[in-house]
Amino acid sequence: MKKNIILEEYKRMQKLAGVINESAQSDELSKEIDKSISKIDDNMSYVDFAHAVANILKSEYGSHLYDKFIDELKSKMIDL
Repeated sequence: MKKNIILEEYKRMQKLAGVINESAQSDELSKEIDKSISKIDDNMSYVDFAHAVANILKSEYGSHLYDKFIDELKSKMIDL
């Protein structure tokens, strides 16, 4: 019984460590994207930004991830 609890806690901590690492990468990436946008156009429209993101998704990730990307984006927007 005690081993199961320890094992479950270990698994939970591993998942948490992955989330923290992912969050740090996301934070760093968002800062770099913001810097790049500022260099190109401080007043970039959301339309141009959306088109740029769509181009990256098409060329680098593939259509099989579109729905997952949109779902993740929506979930993160709700958290704000």
